[in-house]
Amino acid sequence: MKHVVLNREFGIVRTVAVFGPGRGGTSLIAGCLRALGVCMGIAPHPYKHEWSPLVRQADGKIDLPRTYQNIHQMNANYPCWGWKSPSDAFHIETITALLRNPGFIVVTRDLTEIALSSLARQDVPFDISLYEAAIVSRFIAGHIRFWPWPILLIPFAEALGEPDTLVEILCAFLQISPGETERKQAANFVQPLTRGYRPFDAQPDQLHDFSPVQDNLDDSQKLAVVLSERYGREYSHQFEELFVKTKTAADLLAAKIQSPKELAIASEIVNEIDDLFRSCGVRTTGSIDENAQQTGFSSSKKWRAAVDQSLERLSTLAQQASKEVLNATGRYDALLQLHRTLQLLIRLRDALESGLRRIEFGALDKLVAS
Repeated sequence: MKHVVLNREFGIVRTVAVFGPGRGGTSLIAGCLRALGVCMGIAPHPYKHEWSPLVRQADGKIDLPRTYQNIHQMNANYPCWGWKSPSDAFHIETITALLRNPGFIVVTRDLTEIALSSLARQDVPFDISLYEAAIVSRFIAGHIRFWPWPILLIPFAEALGEPDTLVEILCAFLQISPGETERKQAANFVQPLTRGYRPFDAQPDQLHDFSPVQDNLDDSQKLAVVLSERYGREYSHQFEELFVKTKTAADLLAAKIQSPKELAIASEIVNEIDDLFRSCGVRTTGSIDENAQQTGFSSSKKWRAAVDQSLERLSTLAQQASKEVLNATGRYDALLQLHRTLQLLIRLRDALESGLRRIEFGALDKLVAS
């Protein structure tokens, strides 16, 4: 089974933290460790196997005294213990000095598979899941270069394919010797056909999702509120900046329209954008009439009016979506609308710049030819 161990020479591991992107397989490893007899926290989640000794303050910073108390309690009660909480990777360096013989298990998974899993289970937009997973993966990859502790990296797909070997790799990394019953239970827990979260002591034929439907729905809705707020602000800010640049591009192109040929180029650009808007279900008020679609605009003034109409429509849609995002209640509809509006604005900006370059480079071609 493919895996990598870094810094083995840095000694034994008595406190192990499992890291990786959400939907990346960390629950699988944490559950497997529990089956092997490793304590993975005080009352960890029964199906996600999640717990953390880190105590966060209201501002998101780590409460070090209370965190130390949790760690001290675990050290006093267990010769080897650990935890799984993916977001803790961003704070681990704050507390490594408090840990006894720390080591880390990093679970890796293909980013597309992670995004597809998030879409299927929690309805998270694919592009956001892909981006979120990439952020976590890059952060971990950037920091483990300098972590002077033993680190085990396990590909999720490999772990699913070879449960027995995975168990032996985990035992070797932690230098533990569980009995055959525990090893078998751990291997049985690692099932490639599992359709959701399940307890570490589930039977091999219990492959269904043990987590209640309402819990899954609540988790998905809470995540939607958080992500909608986070990315809604980003999309709105980008839209505002790009809107100014797009108007500037329209001004520059309008100033270049001096002849029927240039007007024809500009007309072609706007007609293509109008077709794109239609295909995306976005109609500008009045839209472009058939005559303009077939023969182009009769004047630069009418062309500019059509461009302004498109910009106004996009601005209205973005403002409406931004307001709805602020009041998100567990769905991504408003965020997706804002994202699509931003994409259409990018297409409009690029189309205007394309027309401007065609006119400019056309003039250069004449100079070269002469």
